[in-house]
Amino acid sequence: MRMVLDYLTSKDLEFEVSSERLIRPLERSRKRPDHKNLEASLLKPEDSNNLMSMAASSRDIVIIVEDHTRHSPVIETLRYLKRGFEDREISWGKVRLLVASGTHREMTKMEIASKFEEFALDTEIIQHNAYDDSQMRDYGLFMDVPLQINRNIEADLKVAIGSIVPHRFSGWSGGAKMVVPGVASYETVFKSHKMAILKSSANVGVARNEFRELIDEAGLRVGLDFIINYYYGIDGLPKGCVSGNHVSAHKTGVKLAQQEVLQVFDQKSDVTVISAYPSVTDFWQGGKALYTADLITKDGGDIVLVAPLEEGFGDHPVFARLLTNRSEEILSELDKLSSDDPLAYVAAYAVKDIMERKRVHIVSDTTYDSLFEFVGLKVHRDLQAVIDSTVISSRTIIVLENSYTLPQVGE
Repeated sequence: MRMVLDYLTSKDLEFEVSSERLIRPLERSRKRPDHKNLEASLLKPEDSNNLMSMAASSRDIVIIVEDHTRHSPVIETLRYLKRGFEDREISWGKVRLLVASGTHREMTKMEIASKFEEFALDTEIIQHNAYDDSQMRDYGLFMDVPLQINRNIEADLKVAIGSIVPHRFSGWSGGAKMVVPGVASYETVFKSHKMAILKSSANVGVARNEFRELIDEAGLRVGLDFIINYYYGIDGLPKGCVSGNHVSAHKTGVKLAQQEVLQVFDQKSDVTVISAYPSVTDFWQGGKALYTADLITKDGGDIVLVAPLEEGFGDHPVFARLLTNRSEEILSELDKLSSDDPLAYVAAYAVKDIMERKRVHIVSDTTYDSLFEFVGLKVHRDLQAVIDSTVISSRTIIVLENSYTLPQVGE
């Protein structure tokens, strides 16, 4: 049976697998929701005044936007908003964009031009730097996590454009996650993720958890006024949009997203093949696919992660080194860190925990083969050969064509 995986936006990978070995999602009769389009969502926002009315009465406006590692229709949304401003004679000159890069590297000039197109020329764009304490304002503690947020978020009107997809540490992305970790200090990002690992029930697709409580509280304290969040189908395309209050609109968006991406299986697999798409730039981002595959792969089984990983392990070299340690060693260091990159310990623990319970294979054309092999992850070029070597005898396989999918075992 021929299967197709997303690899890049313009490239798929194909392979063959025996239909007898393939575990398919359970067929469920369900009525899909009517999707709100962007215009309807903005004109009838949930728990919020009309966005245009708020914009008209605001002296300055900050719109928090994703960086190059995310793929929401930001440019289309900005164009829609600008047209709405012009129709109502609201000056676009009072708008600035704050890039929610978290702890990612800054975008290059070329990446900014590609991501924001004409807005790179006529709109002020501020790149968040989590390592620059002088940018931060203190909003107090919550769950023993300091809420230190970029000062550039301060404006009469605060809007966040993002997406709602399954996420390991927060359950689902979206909402005020554009604030924490999006425009938070490094200390806030690290301690919130540490809390998620040690003290939270958060996991991929778990909507109610302690990290989400912290995210919502951060949105409340900074006064986030309005969100525009897209949710997606398994094909990776936006299926609709929710907007309004960052808590209530996000909850609605999660329910709609679940109806789109949830796939239910009657059992776990011996082998799970998953594309990291759209988080394909590096293993720091692409490793999210491991968290998803972990949900439906038997302990002792195999996970085949497919991604270009053109930037290797990304901006966190400590992360790669830590993966040579045992998970219990990484965990024991979390409370006595003197590292320059403690967040890497949290991510490394989450990934290493999976590597110790399951065999992980990387299929990629990355140039960082030797570094992956150094941490115990062999890089393969031939996807079909990996499938043929793992799906043997009576072993079963589940295929997830991208990382938008939320797999679940049982009804």
